[in-house]
Amino acid sequence: MGLFDIRPKNIRRDLYNREEELKLFGESIRNCSPLIVLLGSRRTGKTSLLLVGLNEYGDIYSVIDCRVFEEKINITYREFIEVFTKSLRTLIRRAEGISRYFSRIRGVRVAGFEVEFKTSPNDIHLVNVFEKINEWGEENNKCVVVAFDEAQELSKLRGVRLLPLIAYIYDNLRHISLIFTGSQIGLLYRFLRIKDPSSPLYGRAMFEIRLNNFTYEQSLDFLIRGFKEHGIEPDIKILEYAVKAFNGIPGWLTFFGYKGLSKGLKLELVENTLEEASKLVISEYRNFLSLRPIAAKRYTAILQSIAENHNTWSSIKRYLEIKEDKRISDSLYTNLIKNLVDAGFIEKIEDKYTIIDPVLKHAFQMKLIR
Repeated sequence: MGLFDIRPKNIRRDLYNREEELKLFGESIRNCSPLIVLLGSRRTGKTSLLLVGLNEYGDIYSVIDCRVFEEKINITYREFIEVFTKSLRTLIRRAEGISRYFSRIRGVRVAGFEVEFKTSPNDIHLVNVFEKINEWGEENNKCVVVAFDEAQELSKLRGVRLLPLIAYIYDNLRHISLIFTGSQIGLLYRFLRIKDPSSPLYGRAMFEIRLNNFTYEQSLDFLIRGFKEHGIEPDIKILEYAVKAFNGIPGWLTFFGYKGLSKGLKLELVENTLEEASKLVISEYRNFLSLRPIAAKRYTAILQSIAENHNTWSSIKRYLEIKEDKRISDSLYTNLIKNLVDAGFIEKIEDKYTIIDPVLKHAFQMKLIR
């Protein structure tokens, strides 16, 4: 499928315009940087960059997909261990002989590519597991990469504190590199608490890589190249319309191209793609609300206000107060705004707030969310 493959990319030739980010990724892996943070808004291609980068530079690696926890209010330690165990199976396949190291851990049974914790999850000390991973890396002169995709979900974990473990790995296990990706950037930083003096990670240096949206010119070039890969000479006017509609978000441009290959490149395809994509962003937004039911109506009113161009701090607050017919304290309102920023739904540019995702903005403008 090439550029228009809607699945995460895993080879460089299918990853458009991320050469600089890949270079930074490669440097961090070659140096076995202890803590790497890969950031970007939703659908900017973080998972694709992660997979391509690991395939090119990460000799031994494992990815823990934290998106499986998105709809959960809390994560139990048992649930986390189940997902973590799958990542150990991946390491066993990639790192020859590492299973012998895992079998030395009390309460762990290894059979082929399978890893099983024979004791209760609460009796499992993850530090022992990571020490064995590091031991294998040291004896084989390898950097083992353990990546947590959409790591902000780990803030829901109950029954165990991960930050002391991360700090221990950072300080002592020189053959392990941890990667945390996040589209809800504020929530990821809340989880890591890098700037909190009481956090175990306070003062630790991070290697940070950020993915931005494509520019107008890059977006247009991406679509032209994607269609030409399939022998299609596209109508530039249709592509220009699509570029304006999707505002440089790689995921939506890819989705538009994918649909264009199957349904034909027509002007109405832009609206059809917006309509179909709206269903997905509405589902994501409702999931956000389901975890915050008390303030759900207020979050929706704030986003509706911004979609209607009431987008300054004071005008949004006034809109919300008129909607509720009562005064709202500045501190409560500021916290609502901060939560939407941290969750990656809005951003502040100069003195105005904007909805980051044009599809979500479209959904509010069309009154598809109430």
